[in-house]
Amino acid sequence: MRNELLAWFNREGLLLTDMVTAADDPEHNEIKVTVKAPVLALSRAYTDFRECPDPVHFGYPESALEMMTLDDMHQFVLSWFEQAVGAGLARCFVCNRVLDMGTEKPWDAVFVSDPLYCWLLVHFDCKRYLNRDLKGRNPFEISTQPAEFFENLYVS
Repeated sequence: MRNELLAWFNREGLLLTDMVTAADDPEHNEIKVTVKAPVLALSRAYTDFRECPDPVHFGYPESALEMMTLDDMHQFVLSWFEQAVGAGLARCFVCNRVLDMGTEKPWDAVFVSDPLYCWLLVHFDCKRYLNRDLKGRNPFEISTQPAEFFENLYVS
């Protein structure tokens, strides 16, 4: 992830921080700080978590992050999710059924801020069970893969 995108997440207050000390060895009393940016979930499977795509890699101008608001990022992520759904890569986080664009788009992209910063997809009818399926997930135990690249994602 580019430093500029990490700085943007920091500016928006969306970085999670974890600190670990090695208290067992007084000679090596270092502190390890881990920073975690928001992620995207294509499903509830741990293998389906992705790094947040960088808008610049999808055609946004280099200076876009300076002016981008959180609402702009939500719109960008929604556009990315729509491409992922169209490619058959996305499942509902709760019921795990494959999502499709359909005529009515019966799903929604949701930004979760507790216990982790994560965008995910869920059917409208499944939203009431979302907290149950998020319970026990530790953001620092989630490993991510790079986000898929989709053509024509740029939203002006």
